Amino acid sequence: MVEDTRRYAFLSASFLSKQYKAVPPEVLENAIFLFGGKRSWLFPENREEMLEARNLPAKYLEFDEDFKTLIRHKEDQGLAFWLLPDKDYKKVSAWIEGITDPVSKENYRPLILDESWWLTEFISKDAKFAKDAQQIIDNFKQGEFDYDSVMELLYQGNPTIVPTLYWAEG
Repeated sequence: MVEDTRRYAFLSASFLSKQYKAVPPEVLENAIFLFGGKRSWLFPENREEMLEARNLPAKYLEFDEDFKTLIRHKEDQGLAFWLLPDKDYKKVSAWIEGITDPVSKENYRPLILDESWWLTEFISKDAKFAKDAQQIIDNFKQGEFDYDSVMELLYQGNPTIVPTLYWAEG
């Protein structure tokens, strides 16, 4: 059982689809899902989206129905966000700011999307996931989803969020 009240942020639908049954239910219930892909890759609504999803290496269409139900539940809670197609970290930040931090009981702070902060105030030796400030800046400016950069971006703005790519507990 996970002892603390920090909120886990799962960053990969494909990795989580293989691991979610090992994650304690209370962690999943409280978690946020920030995925770098498109919602339509899992839930296509037309032929074009279906064809696009079929051509992806992750095989999103083969994810089990229980996992898809979990994602829909997180969406209903307002705790799931898809970076694509917009590629807009300002929208990610606005979404994060609308979520209550279970540790502080206040809403999360905005993501740090200020280039000058990363170049002048970020202390790379204290980084947890990515040490290269320019890489982090390029990632959010270009709307990319480099896992380490996204994890550092989440952590620097809100250190009570636990960015998670692979479930390693228990």
